[in-house]
Amino acid sequence: MLVLIKNAVVHLFKTSDKSDEDLARAESLLESGQAQYGASPQDSRSHAVAVEEAVIAAKNNSGSDTEDDEQQRLFGNFDPRVMSDIIIGLSDGLTVPFALTAGLSSLGSSKLVITGGMAELVSGAISMGLGGYLAAKSEIDYYQSEVKKEKLQFFRNPELINQDAAEIMFDLGASELTIASFLKDLDLSPKNLIDFVIRFGKGLEEPPAGREITSALTIGSGYFVGGFVPLLPYFFCDTVKTGLVISVAVMIITLFIFGFVKTSVSLGDDCGTQRKVLEGLQMVVIGSVAAGSAWTLVYLIE
Repeated sequence: MLVLIKNAVVHLFKTSDKSDEDLARAESLLESGQAQYGASPQDSRSHAVAVEEAVIAAKNNSGSDTEDDEQQRLFGNFDPRVMSDIIIGLSDGLTVPFALTAGLSSLGSSKLVITGGMAELVSGAISMGLGGYLAAKSEIDYYQSEVKKEKLQFFRNPELINQDAAEIMFDLGASELTIASFLKDLDLSPKNLIDFVIRFGKGLEEPPAGREITSALTIGSGYFVGGFVPLLPYFFCDTVKTGLVISVAVMIITLFIFGFVKTSVSLGDDCGTQRKVLEGLQMVVIGSVAAGSAWTLVYLIE
C-alpha cells in the first residue's frame, strides 16, 4: 500500500512538472511566432495586395468622421469596467448610508447620526472595495487559467485549436474558403490564434494591468462619496430634524440626477428622455423606501 501511495505521489509531481515544461515550450514557440507543425507559407503577393487595399480603405475613411465618431472616440477613452464600478459604488453609497442616517435621526441626536454615519461610511467603503478587489482578482485568475489551458492545448494538439477557430468562424457565417484563408494566416502567428479562440470562442478579454486595485479604489471611493452626501447636512444644522429635512431634499434631487445620468451613460441615445426620467424616479423611490423603512423601524424600537 505504501508503495502504491509513493508511486502515485511521484506520478503527480511528474505530471505537474511535465505540464510546466510543456507550457514553457509552448510560450517559447508563441513568442518566436513559429508553429510546432508545418504551416504552409503565405503567398506574399496576395498579402501585399490585401495590405494595400486596407491602407487605401483607411485613407478613404480617415476624413469622414461624423459627430458620432467624435463622441465615440471621447467616451471610448473610459474603460466600461471602471464606469460600471463607479455606478456600483455610487448606487450603494447613495442608498444604504441615506437609509442609515435617516433611521438614526429618529433618535434625535445629530452627534449620533454623524458618528454612526461616518462609521458606516468607512466600513462600507472598505467592504465594497474588498469585494471589488476579490471579484476582479477572480476574473484575472480565470482568464490566465484559460490562456494557460489553450497554450497547452496548442502545444499538445495544435489541430484541435485550429478546429475550435474554424467552428467560431463557421458560427459567424464565414464561408469555407474564408475560413481556410483565415486559418492559413493565423498559422503564421499562433499567439494570435490563441487570442482569437479565447476572445471570440470563450468571450473573454484580457483584464487591464492592475484591474483589481482600480476596481477596489473605484468602488470604495464611489461608495464613500455617495454616502457622504446625505450625511453632509447634519454637520451644519443645529437640530437633527432640520438636518433630516435638508438631507431628504438633497437626496431626492441627487438620486434623480444619478438615475438620469446613469441611464444616459449606460444606454446612450438608444433610449429617450422619458426612459431616463423614469429611471431617475425609480432611484428616488428606492432610496425613499429604504430611508423611510429605516426611520420607521428605529422609531418604533425607540
